[in-house]
Amino acid sequence: MATEQTPITRPPSSSVGDSSNRQRRRYYRGGFSTSICDIFNNPNSRTDCCAVACCGVLSSDRNRYLLTGKRPPALWVRVLIWFIIPSLFIAAMSYFAVDIPMPSSSGEEDGDDGQEGGTQQTTKAAPPGIFWSFVIYMAVVRITIYHMLLYVTCIYFCMPHSSMFYYLIQVISYGFMRNQGTRKVIMQRLYEERASDRGEEVDPQQMASFLLRHNLDIKRAHTCWSCFYTHDYQFIDESGMVNNNDMDEDGEDNEGDFCSKIWGCLSNTFFCCGCWCQCFGCCGIAQEEREVNRLTGHDGIPKIDYITFQPYEEYYPAIVDLRENQNKSLWAHMRTISELSSKLLKNVLAVLIFIILFALSDVDSNFTWKNLIILFLTLGQAFFIEYLVHWRYNRFNLSFDSVVKYFGCGFLLTTPMAVVFERVISTVASAIVLIVGVIILASDSELADEMQTDQKKAMKDLAVNHPGLFIFMNFINAFAVAALCEEFVKYFGYRMVQTPCFSNNQTLKSTGSAITVAMVSVSLGFACCENLIYIFVYSPPGIAIQASTLLARSFFPVHPLCAAIQSIGVCKRDLEGDKRYGLGWISLPAIMLHGSFDFVLMIAAYYYQVENIKEGNDDDGGNVTTPDTDDDVDIVSQLPAMVCGLIFVVIGYSWYVIQESSRLYCFVLCYYVFNTKIR
Repeated sequence: MATEQTPITRPPSSSVGDSSNRQRRRYYRGGFSTSICDIFNNPNSRTDCCAVACCGVLSSDRNRYLLTGKRPPALWVRVLIWFIIPSLFIAAMSYFAVDIPMPSSSGEEDGDDGQEGGTQQTTKAAPPGIFWSFVIYMAVVRITIYHMLLYVTCIYFCMPHSSMFYYLIQVISYGFMRNQGTRKVIMQRLYEERASDRGEEVDPQQMASFLLRHNLDIKRAHTCWSCFYTHDYQFIDESGMVNNNDMDEDGEDNEGDFCSKIWGCLSNTFFCCGCWCQCFGCCGIAQEEREVNRLTGHDGIPKIDYITFQPYEEYYPAIVDLRENQNKSLWAHMRTISELSSKLLKNVLAVLIFIILFALSDVDSNFTWKNLIILFLTLGQAFFIEYLVHWRYNRFNLSFDSVVKYFGCGFLLTTPMAVVFERVISTVASAIVLIVGVIILASDSELADEMQTDQKKAMKDLAVNHPGLFIFMNFINAFAVAALCEEFVKYFGYRMVQTPCFSNNQTLKSTGSAITVAMVSVSLGFACCENLIYIFVYSPPGIAIQASTLLARSFFPVHPLCAAIQSIGVCKRDLEGDKRYGLGWISLPAIMLHGSFDFVLMIAAYYYQVENIKEGNDDDGGNVTTPDTDDDVDIVSQLPAMVCGLIFVVIGYSWYVIQESSRLYCFVLCYYVFNTKIR
């Protein structure tokens, strides 16, 4: 295993800078071989997904390690410095906040009258001592002056709900500013490579001049929320090589898949001013990882894990021995896991021990040993399905180590991605629904007047008299916000994980089963985290309500079923070589099943709420748009919706079985006729 101080060197220049590559490569800003705008343009690239997940922190750590051999700080150090200590500061400023008078907007005389009348308005402000201590702390941990000035006002006027949010944004900003150093090292390596390709010696002064000319580009590549990085498709650098490269690695036209076209359509909307829209620097990180992989020889088969950077050769041979010897011992499989999987399991065990002690200590009356049982049942539901899918039938097709990584990715990475993306999509959907609602109010003067006098009653009338608006809203929420977003992030979660299991010489059938297990494992991790959120966050406290929520969400395993359906398309693309199956065709059946299932339940809940309004049994009028929070839903009245949902699940499972049977027949035919194996 490489030491911390020994950088991983790149392969000889003949492997990356031969004449054929020089003729095909097109250089962009700073000498990069791909544009900063090329994120999601290559359907087979894992780097783009990794640059988006976890704000690109894991991807940038890997880039820095491959270039310099330096490992990132330990997780507990990062949590302590960037989260725990700042949280204590913000909590102290909120708790010890003092009242200060607000200046009057109508002049000094009005302010005097207000003081005499006892109506002087005040606001909360942080104590100066704690405030300046936090400013000094941010300076010590090297938060830049720009970020401190941007954050000072929010901290000083002590907004408890927004202070932590703005602080997290500043932490992300600082993290991307640190990536400027990594980008500068990459550009130095690229300059050396280009000089070697031309047969020239590297002049330090010319290199310094080159970096100085691109200093602004280095800074703009990791800007968090701006769009002033100039679009670089038309850029011509010093090399004079401007030949387009629209070919993939096989020399065929690369038209891109569904995700590429959506991204291109979205990104083209920002080109009216000739600029590229930055999104927390993910474009720059993806570009850097593509370049680092090429420079260090990791652009083919992966060789090390993320986070721990452990080489595959240290643990994968033992996994291969278990497969060859058909060892069925769980303990033997657990002893061969990687450092990354070991850390994941140890952290899970530590968290569970803490939760058990917390529940038994009766510190919080809302979380007792009864709630602890609900928690373990929620985890047990996911683990039981994982046992059936992987350990019982496919333990030798995909290693236990890989299953831990895929499940952890679904639980820890895809869930935050889904929350962020759903928030963005729901904001756009809410704006669309709001426009339609304004049009309805403009055509109904009585409803508009009622909205100004009694908004609660007006919302009830709107729900009863205009069902089309709420049906349209539920349709968007079901198919766009929930189904489209969640199915995409689950696919991205599968693409993000790097494991050596798929690099071994397996049969088509074994590899296809491994793909299905991997995608189902990601979905189970995602579904497990989502169930915990619905049970312990969205549901009100109460054992009966939490148990019914768990039962309802466990009875319909839509997420793993949709992941299995997606695996059919992935196998057709990656194993059968059917290039028609891009992200769109892979995800479409799963999106239709997931969206239809959610839409039926939402519509049923909506009509149930409308009936309550008509009968006068509605207690929270106007909240017809959030049926998931209805606590008094009658099981009998919801039975038709549950039956419809079950029908959709049966249809989806039947479709999967039919497609899987045809795929297995094709694999068996290829194996016995052509003796085909994955290479």
